[in-house]
Amino acid sequence: MKSTWDLARDSIKCLEPCVHGGKIWEAEKAANISRGEILDFSASINPLGSSPKALEAIRNSLEQIPVYPDSTSELLREAIADSLGGISLDNVVVGNGSTELIYLFAETFLEKGEVALLPAPTFGEYESVVRKAGGVPRHIELGQDFCIGPDVFRQDMKDAKIAFLCNPNNPTGFLTPYDTL
Repeated sequence: MKSTWDLARDSIKCLEPCVHGGKIWEAEKAANISRGEILDFSASINPLGSSPKALEAIRNSLEQIPVYPDSTSELLREAIADSLGGISLDNVVVGNGSTELIYLFAETFLEKGEVALLPAPTFGEYESVVRKAGGVPRHIELGQDFCIGPDVFRQDMKDAKIAFLCNPNNPTGFLTPYDTL
């Protein structure tokens, strides 16, 4: 009988582990302190805790917990579309966090061997996602100011299928101006 590893796709077998922050459980144990004493800046988590408005919305929605959610997220997509100037609902995709959307994007648009542009450095999950989808990651080196030059980007996009632009970029924190995008 073949092992599970033998059955895995080659695009999965070649992956390196993507290491990033959010390891608060391990830090708590290693330092022998409580999570409340740790400020975790290694992940995109608000160190101040949840917004009081978000907590109130959760409390006001507790009776909806046993109800299966709307699989189209229509009300949420309408609110987002309206807040962005009335764009089409077809242009709004929602998911369970940004990582799910990153995976969905790559799985939807990348075919085996197609190129995806990634700034370097950037969030490590992008490269893993591209490789899992069978794509080829190509890095755009950022300048000393951590800026992507529009001319270089346009040139690199000529033979790329997609590009991942994190704005502000993680881990540099650089915010590409809207006009540049």
